[in-house]
Amino acid sequence: MLNLLDNPTFDGERNILNADIFVSNLKNTLKAFTFNPQVTYKVYRNITVYQIVWHDDKTYDDILALKKEISLSLGMRIEEFTIKKLGDNKVEISVPNMKREPLTLKEVLLEYKRDNTFKIALGINMEDNIVYFDFDKEKALLVTGVTGIGKTNFFHNIIMNILINRLQAKIIILDSQGINYNMYNTICEVVNKEEAIIKRIKLLRKEFTNRIRKGLKERTIVLIDEVYEILNIDNSVKDDLNYLLEIGNMANIHLIVSTDSMLEDNIYDLFKKDNIAKMSFYLTSRGEYNLFLDRVVNKTLNNDGLYLDQNKRLTRITVPLIKDWEIKKVVDYVEEKTK
Repeated sequence: MLNLLDNPTFDGERNILNADIFVSNLKNTLKAFTFNPQVTYKVYRNITVYQIVWHDDKTYDDILALKKEISLSLGMRIEEFTIKKLGDNKVEISVPNMKREPLTLKEVLLEYKRDNTFKIALGINMEDNIVYFDFDKEKALLVTGVTGIGKTNFFHNIIMNILINRLQAKIIILDSQGINYNMYNTICEVVNKEEAIIKRIKLLRKEFTNRIRKGLKERTIVLIDEVYEILNIDNSVKDDLNYLLEIGNMANIHLIVSTDSMLEDNIYDLFKKDNIAKMSFYLTSRGEYNLFLDRVVNKTLNNDGLYLDQNKRLTRITVPLIKDWEIKKVVDYVEEKTK
């Protein structure tokens, strides 16, 4: 089904040319302060990493003292790059690329390694490696980020992963907004109205009990977009969601739940869990990131500050941009195949 998707358009040549210039700038800057450096680089899709090694009596602190000069040689502000110590005479500087193009789903799935596990390719990390979410190892996924930042696109990514890789699962989409997922309604269960969503969540909890009693194991992925709308109508749903988030995986019921804020008490109680994977898009402050994630985020945060927290392992990732026409083609294909 990959031929139904948009082709990759990324070309890193401009970033490589920039890196060649910056290597020369870095060398000249460091030599001006009596360093004797060797500078190499590796260009990735979103960042370029420069490795600096020196063979003299200079220290890591001497490098840090030159952050302003280094920023000028890289043509960017100090807060836009990071310096990491690799040894007594070795550092790594990570710099965001000037030319960045949207990641396509086809690029990600071309690298997807299918095996006997039920896993999906969420996107790529900063070193261009595929980042997976394995439903067999992780019971659920909590997603947060301000409105309009990409949570709906991320849900499309998960659904398309399942459909394209023909992973056998029932997909249930509970959308309180009522507009974002209707294109799937011929091949997935899509529920829009708030009252119907509440009823469906409570039914899922009953279904869990029935599955355990009868030993049923049908894989079910439940996506709940903007759950705060539901909690505002019926707060008792929180108990059902907590129950399914904690043990639903025992009956192969996996929840993926999103919200746009961590600051409301209802949401905080539901989302502040230490044993469930978390995806955090842009939030309003570092403090709000750290309320949600299991590890403190000390990096500079902006609207591409997207982190996946898997059992306290924090990964900054890029997810593919899904186009409406790609969804339509895949849905039409699956619908035709299942007639």
